[in-house]
Amino acid sequence: MKVMAQLAMVMNLDKCIGCHTCSVTCKQAWTNRSGTEYVWFNNVETRPGQGYPRTYEDQERWRGGWIRDKKGRLRLRDGGRIQKLLRIFANPKLPVLGDYYEPWTYDYENLTTAPAGDTFPTAAPRSAISGEPMKVSWGPNWDDNLAGSSEILAGTRS
Repeated sequence: MKVMAQLAMVMNLDKCIGCHTCSVTCKQAWTNRSGTEYVWFNNVETRPGQGYPRTYEDQERWRGGWIRDKKGRLRLRDGGRIQKLLRIFANPKLPVLGDYYEPWTYDYENLTTAPAGDTFPTAAPRSAISGEPMKVSWGPNWDDNLAGSSEILAGTRS
């Protein structure tokens, strides 16, 4: 398939409430099968922040972009065709799941099956990959939720 055109949008998210309707709708339409829990075709990023996958703008780490050789010509930072061919099945510079985030869902069954009591039941986060209980430590728009603190800004490239 030859790609003839691409579409990109930049939207002002000042009024974004972080509901992810824009990305979750696309995800549910195209990735509702087992094994595709972490795939996001439509990604919402806010700034300041580290990006998605985390620190994706770091050209040194991910070997992206261009460099000039001794003669002043532009070359791909990651190498030419031979280097790409040698790493076609095992590229050590690709992001792993930890660079994105571990996808999670919630234990909704606990909400419907909990016995009546003085406290309300909660829906604890569970890994969408293993199904085990987990502690959510990072996710999309996480930096925005932290209001771009100094710890986050130190890790950004933009």
